[in-house]
Amino acid sequence: MPKLSWTLKNQDAASYDFTSSVQSFTYTQGRQNVLDNYNGGTCYITMRNNAGQVAAASLAYRQKVYLRCEGVVTFRGWVQGIDYIDTPGNANDATAVISLVDAWVLAGQQIADNQLLIDENLQIDEIDALLFNPGNFSQVLASSDIRGSLDYSSDYASRINQIVASDRGAFFPALGIHYYYPLAYMYTNNQEDYTFGRSASASVIAYESFDRVEAVGNQTYVNSAQVTPEDLATQSHTNDSATTYGQSAITVATLNLTTGDGLNTARWISNSMGQFIDNQSYRITVKDVTQTAVANLAEMLQETWNLLLAYTPPGGVSTSEQTLTEGVTVRGFIDRTEVDFYLSPLTYYNYFILDNTVFGVLDSSRLGW
Repeated sequence: MPKLSWTLKNQDAASYDFTSSVQSFTYTQGRQNVLDNYNGGTCYITMRNNAGQVAAASLAYRQKVYLRCEGVVTFRGWVQGIDYIDTPGNANDATAVISLVDAWVLAGQQIADNQLLIDENLQIDEIDALLFNPGNFSQVLASSDIRGSLDYSSDYASRINQIVASDRGAFFPALGIHYYYPLAYMYTNNQEDYTFGRSASASVIAYESFDRVEAVGNQTYVNSAQVTPEDLATQSHTNDSATTYGQSAITVATLNLTTGDGLNTARWISNSMGQFIDNQSYRITVKDVTQTAVANLAEMLQETWNLLLAYTPPGGVSTSEQTLTEGVTVRGFIDRTEVDFYLSPLTYYNYFILDNTVFGVLDSSRLGW
């Protein structure tokens, strides 16, 4: 029976390995839906403390902890707090819950004071260098043009989320680092060597449970968008489907340089998310012990790829869709690991069909840009 191997270490104390004391852990990364902000990841580690294991591991506020899956980092966290459960009268049962937060949370706790931001295409890298804990955000390629700032004064996580709202890309955790892929390069993160499906094989990661959510207004179905670039006039676009279903509108604050860029953003949102009423988002749960092998699942936690999802609706026919992994929740136990994957259709980004009137790259009225 295959099973993922996990290692937990305090990276600030000579890489102290406290895996043997851990009873269970849970961590989250990313987001659940395409329009959500990135609010930061958390991890909760329950460990024995009957003989002072927490002190032995030097776990204290803002100590850096790495979780490794099959020897590769999947979560970088910093201690946010420790809850000691001392069980008076029976010290052998004493435990502690270690709370970790990731770099997103720390970025949200660091406030800029009249900070100069000048890079219009690699501003995430510029921000990373300003953080107290640099080296945890990286921008893979240049984004669309992003407005700079002569006097930015807010938290850095909010600024990064505004960049995402402006460029419409997404973050993919890899080796514990948060990599930003701009909208124009989303396809480069596609993985074709394996897929998600119902039956496990060497090329299929099998899911235990499968949830699909159709047409949630303002979340997975949006046919009208009002976009306000900083210091510029609001730009609006409404998809033709609003004449049938009425408006399902959102408002977005961006850092687009021009009103034309803001209008393109509004067109992109309303056209990519508002053409089909049956657009789906997905949540699947995967267990390591039900797989043929764990290498592909381990790689998904280590690097985060976009996979093809295959499923058959009740009473329906076999269906497949290219998806983007928005986020994960990982639960580790002594005997198994469970993973929830939150998936969006890649059509929400820029998975085009060349000659299609909806997503065809030759149809400028649908494309936006």
